[in-house]
Amino acid sequence: MNHAVTQEALQHADIAALTAQEHADASDAHALISHSVWRLLHNLGAPTGGRAMAFGHDPQILLSGDPARSELRDSEGFPLYSRWQATVPAPGAHRNMVGDAVPISRYPLNLETAPVFDVAVASMQYNDIRLRSREARVTRHRGFHIQAAEALTALAPGGHAVLLANHSILDFPDPQPWGELARVGDFLGAARLPSYALRSARACDAPVDVLVLRRREDPFPDPSLQFPSVQWSSEDGLHESTYFTDHPDRVLGTRDVGTDYWGMKQLAVHDPDRTWPGRLGATLDDIAHQHGAQRVPPSGPRPASPWPFPWRSATTRPPEEPPGPQL
Repeated sequence: MNHAVTQEALQHADIAALTAQEHADASDAHALISHSVWRLLHNLGAPTGGRAMAFGHDPQILLSGDPARSELRDSEGFPLYSRWQATVPAPGAHRNMVGDAVPISRYPLNLETAPVFDVAVASMQYNDIRLRSREARVTRHRGFHIQAAEALTALAPGGHAVLLANHSILDFPDPQPWGELARVGDFLGAARLPSYALRSARACDAPVDVLVLRRREDPFPDPSLQFPSVQWSSEDGLHESTYFTDHPDRVLGTRDVGTDYWGMKQLAVHDPDRTWPGRLGATLDDIAHQHGAQRVPPSGPRPASPWPFPWRSATTRPPEEPPGPQL
């Protein structure tokens, strides 16, 4: 099979995966995850009644914890709004936590006129599918960093973001894309969800990471809160984040590496007994225990603009090997 034919076949495989994800329902999983996420956010210091923003897949469900809150869609089946806002619910609230979620606007959010938020939650696009063509993988990676940086800069200093993203984001072998996020935010921790945690469709088998970030208050980065580096495993033939090497208990299942039809190495996380929901809650509780608010919130008006100060990027150890075909 020549290169041109292979590339066309990879693109068709990507379209099939995207279509499968679009037609698979993740509402129950997002509702389940939202309860652990909101407990985490409260333990990190999110103020009841503060401003919350949600975007990506099922934003209303992430805000409310209610799987019945489906997205409003147009006649072609696309979501009418990409971002929603609501007030931060009271600690311990359960189903229907948020009753007044309202749409903000279509993407992108105008940061010059946007209000300052206390928390942001998102299930990022294309997060539990494997993309084969390089163009699609690069687009997903670039899209994550654009939207994640936008969300973080829309937060008040000290605000938190919890983002569900494809595992390839943390496993990406080039640290350069983290520069914008590292300029304004701290990495507090992550949990790696198993394959099929969000959707049961066959194509939705990529592990998903729950990333916990904080908008930095101090212009000087804490070296212990840098975004993690990536290492190459010659045995597995994969790049993988050192974070999960250092915290194997935060991989919520049994790690496995295989080779797909295209000869690409692929990471999988198996959890046939579905123990991950309880383990996710325990992991996020542990992250909150490490980084929970130990301060009194500042008094006075919040800053008029969410734009960051010109802080320096955190440095990340370069990979031992050049990027391979798996991004």
